[in-house]
Amino acid sequence: MSVRQTIKRHYKIISLLRLRPLGYDEVQDEMNMDPDSREESLMTSQRTFQRDILDIASIYGIEIESDRSNKKYFIKDDLEETHSQRLRENFEILNAIRLSKSLGNSLVFEERRSLGTQNMAGLLNAIQNGLKVKFDYHKFYDDTDSKREVMPIALKEARNRWYLIAEDADNIIKNFALDRIVSLLITETKFKPIQYNAHQEFKDSFGIINGTNEKPIDVILSFTAREGRYVESLPLHRSQKLISKNDNEYQFNYFIRPTYDFKMELLSYGDQVKVLEPNSLQKQIRNQLENALKNY
Repeated sequence: MSVRQTIKRHYKIISLLRLRPLGYDEVQDEMNMDPDSREESLMTSQRTFQRDILDIASIYGIEIESDRSNKKYFIKDDLEETHSQRLRENFEILNAIRLSKSLGNSLVFEERRSLGTQNMAGLLNAIQNGLKVKFDYHKFYDDTDSKREVMPIALKEARNRWYLIAEDADNIIKNFALDRIVSLLITETKFKPIQYNAHQEFKDSFGIINGTNEKPIDVILSFTAREGRYVESLPLHRSQKLISKNDNEYQFNYFIRPTYDFKMELLSYGDQVKVLEPNSLQKQIRNQLENALKNY
């Protein structure tokens, strides 16, 4: 059995058991009903299934146990890291694309410009080896290009875009969208990496804006029930906590920096959200909405 088949079988087992506990025979039945699983011959013996459970725990951090009372398997601990989850999701998307080639218009993607991901491998190599990079950077606000030489620190995803976090010649940490980086050159000039923890620096931020004077604050938002259900399933921020919900309203608490990115996100919800606390943020959003009305 190929490595690709093993990976696909692991992902299928994880997906099935995340839905509900299943017995060995039920897992095999579910796979047998899936055309892709049948095509790839993912059904296996119980001995191989037991080995898969051990592999899934060691590779993905997802511990699966068996309830002997009903002979069903269930996920006990799900410690899958973000990068592992993203790799698994991307693998499933690639597999869906492969299947869609014979299914006409069954898979429809949004049209968008390149994300600049062709530069990711080179930038990661520069980060890991402490090498300066040079590139031309296209600025949207004045539609010009500028030449940059920076010391790369990390790559960060924000709102469906990838950004390079780097220290520039003025020793200032800046963010550069990968889709605006042109003519990337990995130099042979070494530099000593600074002490900068990207995860820690951005944990209280929304999006990519950071390094501003805003301090993280407690924010309470009220969403309509319809929008609240979406926000509950796809949190705005890692700090999101549900305060209450009913047929009319969902309230969430956040500990977050009220940066420009976050305010623009709130404005995008229109009349489906209301800032309850703090008053300062409530006033800022109200002023933005009043200014917007002046355009009409």
